[in-house]
Amino acid sequence: MINRFSVLFPIFFAAILAFISYWVQVSVENENEKKGNKLSNSPDYFLTNFKTIQTESNGSIRFILSANEMTHFAQDDTTRLKKPIFMRYKNNIPSSQIEGGVGLVSTDGEEVQIIDNVKIARFETEIKPKMELFTDQLTILPNKDQAFTKKPVRITQEPKTVVNAIGMRYDKKNGIMTLLQKVRVHYEKPAKKTNITAHPIIQNKNLKK
Repeated sequence: MINRFSVLFPIFFAAILAFISYWVQVSVENENEKKGNKLSNSPDYFLTNFKTIQTESNGSIRFILSANEMTHFAQDDTTRLKKPIFMRYKNNIPSSQIEGGVGLVSTDGEEVQIIDNVKIARFETEIKPKMELFTDQLTILPNKDQAFTKKPVRITQEPKTVVNAIGMRYDKKNGIMTLLQKVRVHYEKPAKKTNITAHPIIQNKNLKK
């Protein structure tokens, strides 16, 4: 039933975070080499108001990562990002974005947590409406292309579709998003017929209108 409502969220945040994890890992390794990789309780790597850009082979923008602060702790080899914004581009046009209050990157980038007012957005295109996901915490496993949360999630899609649930799992490899509990959908049929495009499959439990 949710397929009919087009409440599907191929947001590609796993790909975005994979790049972020790689970038953080390389940056930290380079800095540790300069400092002899000395362990301490204090941060050994600190940046403020930074932005980094990765481009395609033709020079077009692929990703932009920015944050107010990035701090690395050598003792447990973790990295903390303050107000990170990760934006993905297609043909030099922003296509999706993930942001939050704090980003926590584990050793080797195996796990990334985004907490505090997490917002994931797929921007509107000529064939796809704008779609957004809101939650308080999101755990991302970049190497497995998976993301999940046990917190409440709210998904909105223009013009008038809203989905609320508790808990979500996203498997990019198989293109499946699973909403875990207390799924509620509010849908209003658009006045005019719109083109329907292929999307991943959402699995759900306890669906309620």
